[in-house]
Amino acid sequence: MGSFDVHRVNFFSPELLSIQCMVVENETQKVAVGRSNASIEIWDISYKPHIDRVLICDSSVEGLAWYNGRLFSCSANGTVTEHDLHSLSPLYNKTVTSGSCWCIAIHKNSGRLAAGTQDGYINIFEITSDGLTYDRLMDKQEGKINCISWDSSGEWLVTGSINALRIYSRRSGHALHKLPTGQTETIVSSIAVTNDFTIISADSRGKLCFWDGNKGTNIANYQALKSIALTVCLDESQTKVYCSGVDPLIVCYELISMKSDMSVECNKWVRSVQLVAHTVEVRSLVHFKGKLYSGGIDGYLSVSSYPPKHMVKYPPLMSSTISLATEARYVLMLHLSHLDVWYLGDKHKYENKLSKLVTIKYSKNDYVRCSAISPDGTWVVYSTEEKLKIFSLIIDSVTSEPMIKKTGIQPVDCDVSTQLAFSSDSKYLWFATKHENTLVCLEMSHKFDLSTKYCIDITPFFKDLIHLLEVSKWNKYVVAADRKSNIVVFNEGKHYCTLPKYHCSPTSMKIHPTTENLVIAYANRNVVEYDLSRREYTDFSEQLFLNPPSELINRSFPINCITFDASRNDSIIFSDDNTICVLTKDEKHSKNPEKKTKKLESKPIKFSLKIIQNYEHLVFFDFLNREELVAVEVNPCSFVEKLPAVYKKKLFGMT
Repeated sequence: MGSFDVHRVNFFSPELLSIQCMVVENETQKVAVGRSNASIEIWDISYKPHIDRVLICDSSVEGLAWYNGRLFSCSANGTVTEHDLHSLSPLYNKTVTSGSCWCIAIHKNSGRLAAGTQDGYINIFEITSDGLTYDRLMDKQEGKINCISWDSSGEWLVTGSINALRIYSRRSGHALHKLPTGQTETIVSSIAVTNDFTIISADSRGKLCFWDGNKGTNIANYQALKSIALTVCLDESQTKVYCSGVDPLIVCYELISMKSDMSVECNKWVRSVQLVAHTVEVRSLVHFKGKLYSGGIDGYLSVSSYPPKHMVKYPPLMSSTISLATEARYVLMLHLSHLDVWYLGDKHKYENKLSKLVTIKYSKNDYVRCSAISPDGTWVVYSTEEKLKIFSLIIDSVTSEPMIKKTGIQPVDCDVSTQLAFSSDSKYLWFATKHENTLVCLEMSHKFDLSTKYCIDITPFFKDLIHLLEVSKWNKYVVAADRKSNIVVFNEGKHYCTLPKYHCSPTSMKIHPTTENLVIAYANRNVVEYDLSRREYTDFSEQLFLNPPSELINRSFPINCITFDASRNDSIIFSDDNTICVLTKDEKHSKNPEKKTKKLESKPIKFSLKIIQNYEHLVFFDFLNREELVAVEVNPCSFVEKLPAVYKKKLFGMT
């Protein structure tokens, strides 16, 4: 890799979205994360954790629950919603009895969903293949139900509210036990129930309380935190319980066997390790396969494990929020409420400063799924949940002021899109539709109406929504990929080839501008190179796949960007949240494209790997031209600045 000028764009400051709740699905290894903007992120944690897809809700997300791969949520508007993970929209809403719905819990064996409301009602629904069927209403209790949980048999329900926990019988609908928390007013925030019916509660005193659900008695109370405890969770073995809250310290209590004075064995919960994964309020904890997932006000998804002690914090950032217009030197930045187009200064014209050209605002209720800007900078496109919007961006020749104009007439094929990509000459716009399940190519023109060149039915090739889309330099190949690891190549509007299916989803892909080789990075950070002209993997790819460098594989973040040095064909550049990896092939082998007849006789292809760790929260990394690179990163301090004033705390030695 040679020497380049790097435009470090570090003023990109996305909105802070705090985590409200989380729940894990064991079979699919996915974590649903409810955010403060009424969105639900589905994180794939089977390999390197990354955002799989984003769902949009009609109201706030107060609670989440999985059932056999189906996702349910509850909201403050008094509804329980099932979400369609394919169309990324709600399937239906079921209204609960009396007021806002603050918590839900599902017993998987019986297929029943319990929902707790503002006025103290517990609604029981039966989950069927068609939806939710009303079952019964439990006895009304005093006050708001903050949390709810089933026991392992599905015959008992435990609720937490002000000053008490209650144990309900599902069959009778009556409360059998009321477990008072004490003399002072106490809000029970979270509960967990073990298989032997031990109830663990976290409350506003910062206490972790253990109860015998069979007898309805208190076992032990511990002052776990200095302030309000908001969340509690058990590990899979149910021998460790984790607690956190307004005091962001994560405390672990472990069940150990002890012998009393009478030499009788008994079990006791004792304080074990403590973790510091966040600096502000923690609102949700889940445990899966030896790892603790935590989230709260700061918006990070933190993954901790012990022993050995290890922690990684994943910011809620996606590379699709940035788009680059290489010819015009524009950078398009996607925000929750608007799009910004910035101009990168040209050193040859003695322009050293960045300048904002235009801001495109959209309505408050619109959620933008994807956006793109053409290489020549004359087209800006984004898709909401309702329509695809196309704008022309022209610089006035007299005043040099940018003018933005919405395209009025659009072809009927312009449906809501999940992914957008322009051709290198800016003449064609490719996009994958959400509802029609088609791949559309629009012919762009400022003089005439936009017209559809190709409209490809992709139903036979894909089983999920397209999340990656790449167009080769001369518009010869178009490559699309979904989360099920289906990667298909199209040529001139027709199916060209389908790549072999891998066991994990791709996180990034790019076509080399010169060789037209397709490079794909998967969620486990394995990398392959596919020769599109020969429809086969390259020799280098086979060697790299069999002997991947540990420095490339053994990193915590997935690869989110791939780029190439256009001046040479023997290097590939990868980037993740904080690292740039430059993979360089052996020149002798990279120039020899001949197919080896026997793999056993083929000599191993040598390569070198260079690691650059000068970045933090690197969202986007790509070449602007042969001499310049663009690196868009998010300053972690920007998240701190957006915290409410009550959470801002100056720490010694930190600004």
